[in-house]
Amino acid sequence: MAVALSFSSPLRPTTHDDISSALQSCTSLKQAKQIHVCILRNNPQDAEHLYAKLLLVSTSLPSMSATALDYALLVFEQLEEPNIFMWNTMIRGYAGSESPKRTISFYTGMRERGMVPNNYTFTFLIKACASSNSSGPAVHAQSIVFGIPDSDVHVYTSLLNMYALGNVEIARKVFDRMKYKTAATWNSMIVAYTSRGGIEAAKELFDEMPDKNEKSWNVMVCGYTKIGKFDVARSMFNDMPLKTLPTWNAMIVGYNQASRPAEALSIFHQMQLAGVKPDQITVVSILHSCALLGALELGEWVRLYVEKRKLDRNITVCNAIINMYAKCGSIDKAMAVFKGMRERSLVSWNTLISGMAIHGRGEEASDLFTEMEAKRLMPDDITFVGLLNACAHAGLAGRAWTYFRDMQNVYGLRPKIEHYGCMVDVLGRTNQLDEAVNLVDQMPIEPNAVILGSLLSACRVRNDSQLGQKVLEKLVLLEPLNSGYYVLLSNMYASAKRWKDVTRVRILMKSKGIGKTPGCSSIEVNNTIHEFVVGDKTHLQTQEIYNKLGEISRRLESIGYVPDTSVVLFDLDEEEKAENLSIHSEKLAVAFGLLNNSRKKPIRVVKNLRVCRDCHIAIKLISQVYDREIVLRDCNRFHHFKDGQCSCKEFW
Repeated sequence: MAVALSFSSPLRPTTHDDISSALQSCTSLKQAKQIHVCILRNNPQDAEHLYAKLLLVSTSLPSMSATALDYALLVFEQLEEPNIFMWNTMIRGYAGSESPKRTISFYTGMRERGMVPNNYTFTFLIKACASSNSSGPAVHAQSIVFGIPDSDVHVYTSLLNMYALGNVEIARKVFDRMKYKTAATWNSMIVAYTSRGGIEAAKELFDEMPDKNEKSWNVMVCGYTKIGKFDVARSMFNDMPLKTLPTWNAMIVGYNQASRPAEALSIFHQMQLAGVKPDQITVVSILHSCALLGALELGEWVRLYVEKRKLDRNITVCNAIINMYAKCGSIDKAMAVFKGMRERSLVSWNTLISGMAIHGRGEEASDLFTEMEAKRLMPDDITFVGLLNACAHAGLAGRAWTYFRDMQNVYGLRPKIEHYGCMVDVLGRTNQLDEAVNLVDQMPIEPNAVILGSLLSACRVRNDSQLGQKVLEKLVLLEPLNSGYYVLLSNMYASAKRWKDVTRVRILMKSKGIGKTPGCSSIEVNNTIHEFVVGDKTHLQTQEIYNKLGEISRRLESIGYVPDTSVVLFDLDEEEKAENLSIHSEKLAVAFGLLNNSRKKPIRVVKNLRVCRDCHIAIKLISQVYDREIVLRDCNRFHHFKDGQCSCKEFW
């Protein structure tokens, strides 16, 4: 009986069975080389079988590298008459390598040696053609020449996959010609349709498919989520005979990709009730959902789960936790996770720098970059977007110019449209409108809607409605249905009390069928997200919330607060304007938080739009009067209110 030998031992396998057994348990190139030496020294009977096995092991190592493949080639070239199995082993190795094009030249050498290919040869060759996007039709023709029948399901499924990458109609012809089809064949054709938006054709095939498996259902569910048909996706999901972890993940990821985090969390809760344990994909997706919603309590629970399952050793998971904390308003915890990581990727640094940016902590973002430079880690485009945003939210125009120049002169990174947009934003926020206009005029690329949108915001800061109107005209040509631009211009007119112009803009919006995006604010209490819109009266605690708003108004008025009615876009009397301001969604959310949150916990609110000037003033005073920390995330940044002050220092 063969004995398993340790390669750290001076003993070496000598017989055919011993060597074969050693090959069976081989897990590294070093071991493969040691076994090769044993074959050469002992020259056992049926050495051809052992060489075939050695080639298979060398090209199938768990982490096969170019070095392992080169060694396999060295072994192969020493063989006098390699058989078809050996040729196919090498072809399979190259097909799965980073250099799949070498497969074709290897196949050419095989033909020159007079070796006749078989169905396995073509299965591997076609895979290589698909990976390298070359020689596919020629290899298909060769398979016909050598008599590979269309009943060979593996070869023709490979052909289907290859053609599906470029032409779904040819792939369908291959599919229709096949005499025998496995579940993998049907799934490949369904994937080909869904990946190109042909969901109806995919559904027809799915309905015809005789033996649907889990992948079949998952592909259809993902196909419907990609095109936004979530009702159909959810219905199919509910009808699935068996839901395994990849199925749940498919739905969660689909909802997240469509920016529907609340539904993603709903699926996650169902998954928990079903007793399915999350994996790395699940927790990264759910952390992303928490980040979008500002659901810190659930995010904290996910982090505890991650630590319990020891998933926190994975860099991707840690990066997701950093992002969650940053987007949920706990930037200090994000920093603590970052510091506790054993290894960090560039994404880790970029995520934290971007997090510091939206919290207005420009100095700390700069310190992180300095530390990153000291570690000789090369920044990328995203790094500088984060740094420039950090400068914008902290009012550091001079430093922004330094980074903007350094990314070109020091790091050789050509500024992209995003970097110019950040610079325009920096200049606009620091009341340097003329410089912002000059930068836009000197840009080597045509300004897009993001650039012009930043310039329009700068016009609002300067209250320059004349230039703002010119910028808006260009924006309307680029994005004629974007309501945000019209609202910005209306704000400028309203600030100048030009009510006729406000009315004109509103009429223009109505004539184009453009509606103002309603303000919506959410707050998490006891792991439940509560949402409010302006004037909301649908909540179960509506009476208590409005009573609290009345109390807040009285207490603020007692210390001299006067509503800033200039932000109301309607030509109303002052009393009506003040009433309109008092029911903004963020004020409703803050009132709800005062009613339901423990005094020890900050009140955390997320708003989908930019917080208005009056709400900003009011919440500063609320933090002082009620001695509460309030964290508000709007569409631009975080505002940390405490003791009557805001972390933004008016750069918002």
